[in-house]
Amino acid sequence: MHRVSSTSARRRDDSGAAAVEFALVSMLLFALLFGVVQYGFYFWSMQAGSAAVREAARQAAVGNLSCTELDTFVADRLGPASFGGSIDATRTFPATPKVGDTVTISVSFNSLDLNLPLVPLPDDAAIHQDAQTRVENVNAAESVSCP
Repeated sequence: MHRVSSTSARRRDDSGAAAVEFALVSMLLFALLFGVVQYGFYFWSMQAGSAAVREAARQAAVGNLSCTELDTFVADRLGPASFGGSIDATRTFPATPKVGDTVTISVSFNSLDLNLPLVPLPDDAAIHQDAQTRVENVNAAESVSCP
C-alpha cells in the first residue's frame, strides 16, 4: 500500500487558490485603476473648460471677440480636453453695454466617458463652466450677446 505524505496532499488541495485569489483581487484593482483614469479625464476636462472660459471672458471684456470667433476661440483653448465633441459657448452682455458692466461667458461640452458600470460621472460627463468679468472696452460691433 502506498501512502501519500501530508505535504503533497496539502499541495494538491492548494492548487489554483492563488489564481482564484488573484481573480477576486484583480476585479477590485482594475475597477479602481479605471476609475482613477475616468475621473482623471473628467477633472482634466473641467480644468481646461475653466481656463478656456476665463480666457474668453477676458477677450470679450476688452472687445476682442466677436460672436463668430467665440466658438473657435473656446475650442482652440479646450484642445483635446473636449474629446472632439460639440462645444456650446454663449456670451451675455447687458442690452446696452458700457464700461463697468459685466459680461458672462458660458461653455458646455462633454468629457470622455468610458461607460464603466461602477464609476458614474456627474451629469453624465457634461461639463458646464461660467465666467464673469468687468467690461473694459465697448466695441459696438462685438458687444452683443451670442446665443
